[in-house]
Amino acid sequence: MTYVVVFVVIMLAAIAFSFCGVALGRWWIRPYVAEGHNDVLVPIFLTAGVIYAVLLGFMVVAQLDTYEAAHANVAEEASLLVPMYRQSEVMAADKGAEMRALIRDYAKLVAEDWTEFAETSYGSPKARLTVDRIVSVFSSLRPATKAREIISQQFLTTFSQLILDRNKRILAASESLSWIVWVAAIGVGTVVIAMTFILYADRYGPHAIMSSILAALIGLLLFLMLVLDHPFRGPLAITPEPFETDSALFDQIDQDFAKGSSK
Repeated sequence: MTYVVVFVVIMLAAIAFSFCGVALGRWWIRPYVAEGHNDVLVPIFLTAGVIYAVLLGFMVVAQLDTYEAAHANVAEEASLLVPMYRQSEVMAADKGAEMRALIRDYAKLVAEDWTEFAETSYGSPKARLTVDRIVSVFSSLRPATKAREIISQQFLTTFSQLILDRNKRILAASESLSWIVWVAAIGVGTVVIAMTFILYADRYGPHAIMSSILAALIGLLLFLMLVLDHPFRGPLAITPEPFETDSALFDQIDQDFAKGSSK
């Protein structure tokens, strides 16, 4: 709901700024309008508009890439739990069962504490303790065969990537655009809109409408940047769905191994 209010405020502010600015600009510039007035100003306005379009487009694309990277990272972190769960099936019976229970707990705890994580940018303390317990259980393994030793090495590699993805997820939740970038994006956008005020049209209505459309488009892109700047909050928030679906996959893996052992 907060983002809806922010969106409405940005749009209304941009449109109001345009209508009022055009009215004041026409009143101020009218005595100075002469032949060739727009012929001189339009190329300058177009140059400034192109420069700002490139700047804003680059920032939006960069934010979108960051958002997509965060989304892919969450999916990978959840996906890595599946091969770890499978690999634990060939560990010693007691250690394997304990490891599978811890892997299930990790997926469950990450999903349960997701709302708090999104709001605070801090990872789940319970999930972190579960990671420590996985390390402890792994360190106590004593592979009895060469095959189990190789699988244990693969498990460690997968687990190391899981920890890396977890840290990247937490960092992605805490990072945001610098205030300097926001000042540049909003400031230059304001200047570009203001440049439309010193152009001159015979009628106020079309002039104000076109200026407000430009302002609304800029406002929309700035709002999109704001939404993408927080990948775990807002209308495009990344959800814990990949971790929630892991439980069903774990159940299926248990069933598959049970069928295999019964043959």
